[in-house]
Amino acid sequence: MTPSIAPSIRTELRELLVLAAPIAIAQVLLIGISLVDTSVLGHVSVDSLAGASIGRSIGFASMCLGMGVAMGLEPVASQALGAGEPERAWRAYVVNLRAGLFVWLPSLLAALAVTLTLPPLGLDSVVVDRARLFILGQAPGMALTVAFLTTKTFLQANGVTAPAFAAACIANVTNVIICNLLVRGDDALQAVHLPAMGLPRLDAFGGGLAFSLAECVLFGVAVSFARKLRPDSVGPHPSVTLRAAWRLGIPVGLQMLAEVGLFTTASLLTGRFGARVVAAHQIALGLATFTYMGALGISGATAVRVGLAVGAGRPARRAGLIGIALGAGIMMVPALVFWTIPEVLVGLFTRDPEVIALGVQLLHIAALFQLFDGVQAVATGALRGAGDVRFPFIANVVAHWFFGLPAALLFGFVLGGQARGIWWGLTGGLIAISIALFSRFFYISRGVISRV
Repeated sequence: MTPSIAPSIRTELRELLVLAAPIAIAQVLLIGISLVDTSVLGHVSVDSLAGASIGRSIGFASMCLGMGVAMGLEPVASQALGAGEPERAWRAYVVNLRAGLFVWLPSLLAALAVTLTLPPLGLDSVVVDRARLFILGQAPGMALTVAFLTTKTFLQANGVTAPAFAAACIANVTNVIICNLLVRGDDALQAVHLPAMGLPRLDAFGGGLAFSLAECVLFGVAVSFARKLRPDSVGPHPSVTLRAAWRLGIPVGLQMLAEVGLFTTASLLTGRFGARVVAAHQIALGLATFTYMGALGISGATAVRVGLAVGAGRPARRAGLIGIALGAGIMMVPALVFWTIPEVLVGLFTRDPEVIALGVQLLHIAALFQLFDGVQAVATGALRGAGDVRFPFIANVVAHWFFGLPAALLFGFVLGGQARGIWWGLTGGLIAISIALFSRFFYISRGVISRV
């Protein structure tokens, strides 16, 4: 195949922005679903907020392998499209959809098993019960999340971003109504001066169930658009198999699990300091995750641009570096917001003065690591687009578990920093992984990258 001519810096930046903007907005809207749950439960009780937040963290961690398989579609689909092979891209989508769904039941069982470790960690029994109820409510949504992400990845590789944005908008509107009704029951109706209908208060279980219904909306809208991109003739391809999907996707999932698992562990560790500390931690983490979605959107767009360059047989360094620079720049905006108006942000989720005070301190720390979070997120996408999925996994394990976690334990428990100390340790891990992933992409992109 004759290599194509690399786009100019201006053209590459324009193409990246056109692709990244709707993806980033859609990612922000997706995390908005969880923020709505947090806000509704936070106004019910501190125990409900703490329990559901821990349940959400555990459930998200358990979905990482499935989400990794979904994101593992990126290099295959984008490189195939870059090489002019839409049939292979569609076949990979169907296979990855099946591969991701295979891990749903093991993921659910793993999430429920993790809740058995909560009482020995010192968490209150009321908080543990609400965590389990939330996981049970979100169980169907775990499968639907993987299916939606796989479909969204396929659409992005084709440069089609509107469906994910539309789906996220519809799902958010639906979730605001359903979550309030399921969590608060008739209280939600009476709050807006509507007559009672005998609706029960499902509390944390209702929050999990609302998540599942929102994910059903997301997948339904996205798959209706994906079906329109099916080529007329699609046959089996020797390189597109379940085994190949797992070979690329499992390392991506394990890499996500290494990072998400650390933050989940941090959430569990904060449980030793009481429900109010857990609530403050989860509010700050939810807001940091919300802003991270912007970087994650740029990461997805960068993965596509790098994959298209690899598939076309041209150097991918320019696409990756422009994406990384854009991700770092975008994350400076939330850093400024976290630093200047943290009281306003935390106050959206609780009226408890102790929770607000600690949440403000944690957001100040979050403001400092936004830049590094943007770099590591987009560098991960650039590497994924290049088909390099093993190095990010290994680097995440080393940076987060052999550096970040020991630092968090030292600052949080030995030196008495509690939640603030834990967050400083997590920040150290993010700085380390951002340096490692950027260096790796810069190294492998010195020439033309081989296709997967």
